[in-house]
Amino acid sequence: MTDSRLGDGSVKLLRLITIVLGIVLILSAVFADRLGLSISRGISRNQIGIGLAGASFVVAGILGRRFPGFYKGTAVLLLNIVVLVLAVDFMALVFLKVFDADRFSDRRRKMEAAGTEADAHIIDQGRYAPYVVWRANPAIAGEGLSITEEGCRITPGVSRDPEALRVFLLGGSAMWGSGVTDSCTIPFYLQGDLRERLGRPVDTVNLAQSGFSSTQEVIELMLRLGGGDIPDVVIFYDGYNDIWAAYTNGFAGGHHQQAQVAERVEGRSREFQPVSPVELIVRNSNIWLLVRSLRGRSGAEGPDSGRFVTYSTMGVEVDGLAEDVVRTYLGNCRVADALGESYGFDCIFVWQPVIWQGDKPLTPFEEEIHQGGVEGFPYGADPAFRELVSAAYGAWEDSAEHQPDLYSFTDIFDTVDQELYIDYCGAHVNASANRLIAGEIADLFSGSYVTSGQL
Repeated sequence: MTDSRLGDGSVKLLRLITIVLGIVLILSAVFADRLGLSISRGISRNQIGIGLAGASFVVAGILGRRFPGFYKGTAVLLLNIVVLVLAVDFMALVFLKVFDADRFSDRRRKMEAAGTEADAHIIDQGRYAPYVVWRANPAIAGEGLSITEEGCRITPGVSRDPEALRVFLLGGSAMWGSGVTDSCTIPFYLQGDLRERLGRPVDTVNLAQSGFSSTQEVIELMLRLGGGDIPDVVIFYDGYNDIWAAYTNGFAGGHHQQAQVAERVEGRSREFQPVSPVELIVRNSNIWLLVRSLRGRSGAEGPDSGRFVTYSTMGVEVDGLAEDVVRTYLGNCRVADALGESYGFDCIFVWQPVIWQGDKPLTPFEEEIHQGGVEGFPYGADPAFRELVSAAYGAWEDSAEHQPDLYSFTDIFDTVDQELYIDYCGAHVNASANRLIAGEIADLFSGSYVTSGQL
C-alpha cells in the first residue's frame, strides 16, 4: 500500500502558494480603491471579506499540516461562544418578561416595525410634497379625521357660495387640529364665529400641516396663489414650530427633521448605508433590550444624559438664536404681506399659546406636561428648550407691540381653570381651547377689519 500523503517538498510548495495567494488577496482588499476594484471610497464589507479570506490563506500556509487541527479547534471555540451567547440571550428574555414586561413589549413592537431607539422621537410628517417637503398622508384618515388627496384637512360645513369670505389658515399641528375631530378644529369654530359676526357666508381652508414652520407656510401660500386660488384673508398661527426647529437644528429658518432630510438627499441616511450583520444581530437581541431596560431604570436615559443634540449642545447662545427666530419670522411676514398687496388679501400673524408661557392655572395633568421629562416627550424637561421658548416669545411680543397685525395669544388661557392641553408636547389643546382661540381670532377681524370697512 502506498502512502497517499504528499511529500515534504510538495507540502512546502503548496504552503508557499497559499501564503502568496493570501498576501495578494490582502493587498487587493487594502488597495482596492487605487486599483479600481471598488465602486465606493472607504473600506466596504466585500473588502473586509476578501481581506479575511487572505488572512486565512496566510495562516493556513504558515501552519501547514497543523492547519486542520487549528481549524477544528477554532470551530469548536466559536461554536461554544455561540451557545453561550444564545444561553445569555435566553436568560435576558426571562429577566425582561419577568421584571420589565412593558418595556419588553414596547421595544419589541418598535423592532418589528423596523424602528430604532433613535427614531422614537422623530415625527412622521406624512408623505413627500414638492417644495414644502411633506403634507399629511390621506391614508391616516379615519372617523373624525378627513384629509383631501393633496394632504389638507377638511373642515366640515364650509360655504361654497362664490361670494363667501375665503379664509386661509396656515400653521402647524395645533392649527391642523392634532388630537381633535374635524368639527373641533380652529378653522371649524372660526367659520361659525365669522359667519355670525359678519353676517355673510364663510369658507375656511385649513392649509396647516403637522410640523410646518413659517417658511413652509409662506411657500404653501405661494403654491396656492400660483394655482389661482386667492383668499380674502390669510391667518398664520405659529411660534412653537419655528422655535422647535431652531432648538433641534441650532439655527433659525430650518424645518423639522432637517438633518434627517439632508441625510436622505445626500445619500447619508442609514437606510442607504450598509448595515453591519453584527449590529443587526445585536440590536435584535434580547440582551440589547435588557441593557436598554436597565439604562432606563437607572435614569441614564433622562433628559440630562446628553443624548439630545440641540442648539445648546452645539454651543449656540440662546438669546441670539431667539432673536434670529423672530427675525426670520418677521421676514416671512413681510413676504406674506407683499403677496397680499399684489393679490389683494390681508394677513394676520398670531403666535399660539404654549404651556410654558402665560399664567394658566394648571390641572395635575397639565402640571406633568409643564414639568416634562416623560418618555413620549422628554425635551420638555430640558432647560435649553424652555429657555429658548421664553426668549423667543419675549422677542416676538416686543415686536408685536409696535407692529399692526402681529399678535401673541400667550395669555389667552390665564383665567381658565379647566384642562385644555392634551399631550406632552405642550402645544396641542382640546376642543374647548380651540373654540376660545377661534373666538379670539374672530375678535381680531371685528376690531381690525370690520371697523375699517375692508370686509
